[in-house]
Amino acid sequence: MGTKGYLYKPLVIPITLVVGALLVMGGMVTAAIQAAEPTKKIEIVAKDKEWKVSGYTLKDELTEIVVRNEDTITHGFNSSLFKDVKVKVEGDGYLAKGMGPNVYRVDPGKMMILKFSKASTGSDESATYAFWCDLHPHMKGEMFVLSVKGEGGG
Repeated sequence: MGTKGYLYKPLVIPITLVVGALLVMGGMVTAAIQAAEPTKKIEIVAKDKEWKVSGYTLKDELTEIVVRNEDTITHGFNSSLFKDVKVKVEGDGYLAKGMGPNVYRVDPGKMMILKFSKASTGSDESATYAFWCDLHPHMKGEMFVLSVKGEGGG
């Protein structure tokens, strides 16, 4: 009768330590995942002479706009979001010469990444920003910049 208790007692402390370590490691993994994802991303695809948009960005956050040209012609990309913002271009895109400070181009089958950080204008409202192809006036779209309030937000 008394021997069963002696068999389990030595296991209680090691099991408690393992469970505690797993809980701590789980918190560290969550923190590492959050730290590894500081950039918000908007993906925009040009296909069949139309834009397809996914993703969002948050105010005051580092943002990437990934523009993929899956069409057979070159497309331009400009946005009201770029006003008074320094944009870094990576990938195959390029600044359109003589077209202004923030008019970019991407050739067929190519991709560009536009990186920037847009300072908040003081408004707590989410905003919609237009974008367009300067080469094809019918190609227009919208991007969303969200304002997050409450716990975990602004």
